[in-house]
Amino acid sequence: MTTHPWYSVFVPRPTASVRVYCLPCAGGSATMFRPWADWLPPEFELRAIRMPGRDTRYALSAFSDFETAGEDLADALGPELREPYVLFGHSMGGLIGYRLVQAIERRGLTPPVLYVVAASLVQGLPVERLPDPAESDERFVEVLRQLGGVPPEVLADPEVLAFTLPALRADFGLCRTYTYRPDEPPVRVPLRVLGGVADTVTPLAHMALWRDHAESFLGLRRFPGGHFFLRDDVAGVVGALVDDITALAS
Repeated sequence: MTTHPWYSVFVPRPTASVRVYCLPCAGGSATMFRPWADWLPPEFELRAIRMPGRDTRYALSAFSDFETAGEDLADALGPELREPYVLFGHSMGGLIGYRLVQAIERRGLTPPVLYVVAASLVQGLPVERLPDPAESDERFVEVLRQLGGVPPEVLADPEVLAFTLPALRADFGLCRTYTYRPDEPPVRVPLRVLGGVADTVTPLAHMALWRDHAESFLGLRRFPGGHFFLRDDVAGVVGALVDDITALAS
């Protein structure tokens, strides 16, 4: 394993021809993508983004708005971006990735061959559904349970929950700042959307709106499971991702 200030490479592949940058969900960390490294073909290298305010980056301030998140990531990754590479974002990570793609296009940086959004709504979640970081721990966790946007095993383990709460509070504070701009220009990068058929947080029907925000919308792929379907079917999700990358990069 090698570590960059902004990402982890669990299985280094210096000769890989394709880099896959992955952005985690609210409360998530780079390690949520660790299983992917073993499923990707040898010519693919996984680079899991290490968000500020967690992992070994606790001393850094967490993102407080999506625009800054996109710009900061463009600053950090821009010098190394080269074709072909892919961006993947799950849930909150999907919206951060969206702002990152926009920043990349504004700056004229090398664009990804594909942007993949999983379990994320381009319009964001209504603020009234999101937990408020200003609430007590008990109330904050109860709203998290109702939302269903955090793995149940995290909420069920007091030690894990206590360790994760600061990141969860920061991330849902970030999510509450998201502003949907229906009239902004569509991104030029090919965009694929993935969703779980039983997802009650970001239902498939609501994710269809992504098609209005991409010049090249590749469609919505459905997987068994809920909001965290990508953990339950690693082989299927990674296989679908590889198929799309292979088709676009050839």
